Amino acid sequence: MPLVEKVILQTKERIWQGNTHVPDKVLSLFEPHTEVIRKGKAHKPSEFGRLVRIDEVENGIVSGYAVLAGNLADTNSFVPALEQHQAYFGRGPEMATADRGFFSAQNEREAEELGVKKVALPARGRLSKKRAEKQKQRWFRRALRWRAGCEATISTLKHSFSMLRATYKGERGFERYVGWSVITKNLFSMARWQEWRKRRRNVQGDGLPGATTQAAEGD
Repeated sequence: MPLVEKVILQTKERIWQGNTHVPDKVLSLFEPHTEVIRKGKAHKPSEFGRLVRIDEVENGIVSGYAVLAGNLADTNSFVPALEQHQAYFGRGPEMATADRGFFSAQNEREAEELGVKKVALPARGRLSKKRAEKQKQRWFRRALRWRAGCEATISTLKHSFSMLRATYKGERGFERYVGWSVITKNLFSMARWQEWRKRRRNVQGDGLPGATTQAAEGD
């Protein structure tokens, strides 16, 4: 009832007063923690749900995640991801990359202070000659290709492991649902990697050239 009353009040404000900026607006009676997400997409100017930060390391393992509050800019998520990595592994990653939405000079400086040797954040806007040369380096382009592959992880989490729509109720339930999606995906990735290694050892033991690639493709 309190939620329904709030919806009635904000509807009156919108229709009769023309006020579209009611604080603490209720967007869903069933999921009150739902928020408006605006990421500058032309085909989706407004989305509803929650932003989730996904951190990935080698072999498709999701090493960290966070359910974010509000429509947080990507630039605010880069350093917390590195700090979480450092807390889990005892040191910063050798290389850290993200898309251009995470770029800022401050993020690059703070990443280096955390011990990251190579920071691959593509800058926005027109590049200086020095910046363009840096982004053309092999390690930088390799990092960006690897980052592009992370989109597959996000898609897999959404569709293969049901993270597109959380079915647990409430704020805590939402966070728990995201966590279980990540855990299940990681277990699947580890099992697949172990199976690939086992097949590779068997193929090498039989002395069949070229069969290693075929086994990897068949997984």
